[in-house]
Amino acid sequence: MASLKNRRTDRPLTIINLVSGGGKGGADRATLDISKRLRQRGHRVILGCPSDCYLMDEARAAGIEIYLVDFSGNMDMTPLPAFMRFCKGEKVDIVNVHHSHGRHLLTAAKLLGLKAKAVFTRHCISGSTPYLGAFFYNLALDMNIAVSDVVRQSLLRGGIWQHKAVTIYAGVEIARFEHVPSHKIESCREKYARRDAFNVGIVARTGLSGGIRNDKRTEKRHDILFRALAGIGGDINLLVLGAPREKEIESLKLIAQDNGLDLGRITFCGFQEEIAPFYKIMDLNVLPSSNEGLGLAIIEGMAAGVPCIGADCGGLREIITDGVDGLLFKHGDSNDLADKIWTIIENESLRRSLISKGKEKVKNLFDIEKTVHKTEELFYDLLE
Repeated sequence: MASLKNRRTDRPLTIINLVSGGGKGGADRATLDISKRLRQRGHRVILGCPSDCYLMDEARAAGIEIYLVDFSGNMDMTPLPAFMRFCKGEKVDIVNVHHSHGRHLLTAAKLLGLKAKAVFTRHCISGSTPYLGAFFYNLALDMNIAVSDVVRQSLLRGGIWQHKAVTIYAGVEIARFEHVPSHKIESCREKYARRDAFNVGIVARTGLSGGIRNDKRTEKRHDILFRALAGIGGDINLLVLGAPREKEIESLKLIAQDNGLDLGRITFCGFQEEIAPFYKIMDLNVLPSSNEGLGLAIIEGMAAGVPCIGADCGGLREIITDGVDGLLFKHGDSNDLADKIWTIIENESLRRSLISKGKEKVKNLFDIEKTVHKTEELFYDLLE
């Protein structure tokens, strides 16, 4: 990329960041955080989102405009004509979409003559892409941003051209997790933690939105953590965050029982809009997912000062250097995870070292300021 110092960059851009989720996933949260920082840098930022997206009020409070776009399915093109008129009328420079729904919409818009530069940010590891689909993505989209190297490699395997895929690590607002008001921490501790227990946390969606059922596994592999903790004695309290519906919690209870974990050792916290205080009451943060694009929950935990364990696969390997700033376990192996949890419980000096090195890792690689700077630089590159 050309240096920002060598070109004119004082023209504010008009940028649409488009999400298709309800605002409760990590990708949606990251998109809003980037949008807020771009707004602070003087750009006009518009959040395109469904009418039920709960992030709208926070976006408006930050000076971000809202453009409502509702999808009835992954290939729904109903919003296309209005979307193209809006982009033309508002003289949009950059459209950055963050989900597959938006990628399909943006691809169609570009093929029909949309002038704005088209960017797709991939937050998860891509599956196989039909040859014809990859052809049209390469033809229509100006750039693909991958939130990790493993995600970029999955895009390339799916047929995306190398020069149209770049890695920009997703970052977090470090201060949000580092400096949490003490009254919020104590309120959270009183309600959810057990003071004499070792409090283990998992922050992850379940993928169990279809009602109560005894699935063998969840999208983020809660079952592996349940099975690991079932084999560990002592007073351990598991904090489960991320399940927004009571039906999902009931499904998780069935999965926990199926894996031998006593429900009395679990505190189900549901979905929490303000997650930072929960990291502050954890003694350990675990993400057992075996297909993680990056793993924002691990980055957030490190920023908050919690020792972290992740599966030895996917983007988690780009966050954690095993034994230095966190621990990795063999993905899918609950016995190895149990051993790693016990190592953390027993070794206080290791815990302190992992916390210190974890904070250092986040500041060096995953500060949202770095993410926003590289994203802004890319946008200007595309417009030259």
